[in-house]
Amino acid sequence: MKISRFAPLLASCALAVRSPSPAKAVPNSRQPQAWNGSPASSMVVYVNDFELEVLHGRASRRAPSRNSASATSGSASTIPSATQKNSSPGSSSKKPAPATDSQPDETPAEQADKLVNIMAENLVTALEKAGFKVKRLRPGQALPAEGLRIRGVFAEPDEQNRVRRLLVGSDPLTPKMLLYVGVNNLSRPQQPLYELANPPSNDAKHGPVITVTSYSPAVRFEMDRNSADADFKKIASEIAADLSALLIANPMMATH
Repeated sequence: MKISRFAPLLASCALAVRSPSPAKAVPNSRQPQAWNGSPASSMVVYVNDFELEVLHGRASRRAPSRNSASATSGSASTIPSATQKNSSPGSSSKKPAPATDSQPDETPAEQADKLVNIMAENLVTALEKAGFKVKRLRPGQALPAEGLRIRGVFAEPDEQNRVRRLLVGSDPLTPKMLLYVGVNNLSRPQQPLYELANPPSNDAKHGPVITVTSYSPAVRFEMDRNSADADFKKIASEIAADLSALLIANPMMATH
């Protein structure tokens, strides 16, 4: 697993992009620093379920779960999943196994659920350990008027080195997947984390081409598709540590 770390971006009050390090992540990386100062300690950090696409039409060999998304041949949809809606925001339920370790009889929707949940739950846990007040923001929930929001998108590079939103259930383009993560203050004008390519590059077998926006920078992580739970925990710990460092360096980011 390769990780590129956050760097404080004082002018734009966001998380900065860096290319993945060519070396493996060091096992003894820094731990999140508890952040108990004002005003960040009084603000809630909302964790959005990270975005990806699901390829429908590739059914499992068993009867689908009642929580599975309905399959329509050849179509793709952006997650949210039904299983996510049944849990309360901010809950830290038992962590599922990584989607990349899924059984062959699972539907793409079930695999996507696991991938989204394992990232969100590890991130909520890591932020809580770092001293933040955290709530998980499910798809469809109203966006709060204030607080900090962490959001992200699962992606993959294609043959032309473009970035595509990850399409779970499709044939992988590479053995790697990418994860872009950004943070923004909800009391200020919203800027998208990424935009769809214009003109679009339609491909029924893969997700849409996206461009991470320069005015809402993000950090990029590169991971194996068969990453274990420990890899997601490590990424979540890095995000929490760098958010703490960013707020210490730039406390104005946490002001209303």
